[in-house]
Amino acid sequence: MTAPLATPEPGWVPAVPFPSPEDTFLADGDRVRLAYFRIPDDPDLYAKAWFGSKTMGPPGHVHGGAMAATLDEAMGAVCWMNGHHVVAATITINFLAMLPIETETIVHAMIDRVEGRKVHLRSKLKDPSGRIVAEGSGLFIVLKDEALKALAKL
Repeated sequence: MTAPLATPEPGWVPAVPFPSPEDTFLADGDRVRLAYFRIPDDPDLYAKAWFGSKTMGPPGHVHGGAMAATLDEAMGAVCWMNGHHVVAATITINFLAMLPIETETIVHAMIDRVEGRKVHLRSKLKDPSGRIVAEGSGLFIVLKDEALKALAKL
């Protein structure tokens, strides 16, 4: 099956949360494909994610690791999009339902609160019916300036 194009929901505009000029929704491949969006003047991040055949865990369904990686990526992305240059310290993923392979989903990531360099987050992965199939929470740490500068040199 060919992945659908990442069509935004009404009111969404494309977002590039990380400092990268590449379009993150790839046109080919059998793994996870992501396209990021936001609603103007809203700090939350949304994404369309499509899970190809190479993300299979249980027969015919997406591996939990692929769903977890997608939620982790979205939580980090919402931070970067909002000017918090972070890395993950801890993430917790709750799996609520199995997700069939080759399903386009909606991801929603939001910042709960910021305490100094600690950023607390939540994320959800919804199937086409709107049912939440996985949800995540995380603690991310803002990089110190010298660490961020060192990364920029790589």
